[in-house]
Amino acid sequence: MKRFAWAMAVAALATLVCQTDSWSQTTSGAQSLNITPGGRADAMGRASVAMPQDATANWWNPAALAWRSDRVVSLMHARLVPDLANDVYYEFLGYSMHLAGWGGIGASIVYLGYGESVATDSEGNDLGTFSSYEVSPQLSIGTEIYPGVAAGLTLKYVYVDLAPAWATSNDEAGTGDTFGADLAMLWRVKEIPGTGMPINIGLNVQNLGPDIAYVDQDQSDPIGRNLKIGFASRVYGGNGSPFVAILAYDFNQSLVPDNNETSIHNVGGEIGYDNTFAVRAGYIRDPDGDIEAPTFGAGFKIGRFATDYASVPQASLLDRVNKFSISYNF
Repeated sequence: MKRFAWAMAVAALATLVCQTDSWSQTTSGAQSLNITPGGRADAMGRASVAMPQDATANWWNPAALAWRSDRVVSLMHARLVPDLANDVYYEFLGYSMHLAGWGGIGASIVYLGYGESVATDSEGNDLGTFSSYEVSPQLSIGTEIYPGVAAGLTLKYVYVDLAPAWATSNDEAGTGDTFGADLAMLWRVKEIPGTGMPINIGLNVQNLGPDIAYVDQDQSDPIGRNLKIGFASRVYGGNGSPFVAILAYDFNQSLVPDNNETSIHNVGGEIGYDNTFAVRAGYIRDPDGDIEAPTFGAGFKIGRFATDYASVPQASLLDRVNKFSISYNF
């Protein structure tokens, strides 16, 4: 009888992947749905539900697509556990555009590679290697429903391939799939009374959908259902000033049954100059995920190209993760 050596290896990697993001993932399946895209957002402590701008808005808050005035492509690459495995990585590719009469639409695809694992039989004999991965295509739309208020929707499908049939104990492929939806709102307030500062207030209920099952169809895992609420405000700049300062905050609460009840708090800030260069910093407070540490990064914009870098923490004893993203407006 073949062992579940593959399952142990993939499960261990999945746990480590969880620790790069939020505790709400630790009891959920389809981890690719939960990993945050965008170097800008990661550098600002993952506080971005109220300030998405490029095609990562498809993930953070599709309601922001309502005010999309051009077309943009965004790409992100990240090695998730570089101190333990070189072949565990995350890819995000997104596109969004203005759609006359509606607001904006977007399409994205997420890929999470768990790398190679070794299958063995009951005597420990090597049966060969295989790769495990997740892939999720997604479609988004955002439209203004009232002046300054927009609603958004993202529909997603996820397919998870943990192991081929020859590597499992019952000769059945370790695969599963499901679908989900994000429901979002974004409210743009021109001025906080008495301050002269604008503010955005965002909400996104993420990953509403059926559980996912793998080898054993009688056992399933919920996908990472999550409530995200936050705000972002320009606290300095505007009116012709080349310098702009932004502060943002996100609150996350898992909607997975029987999950830990501790919420996640994300806070971040950005100081930009002349819309060409920005420095960023933030903080993630995630007690159950064992992440309470700062983030930092920077971004450059040259013409229509923008590139962003972020350094984000993992759980204790694991190295920080470097994330890079690029976008192009046209």
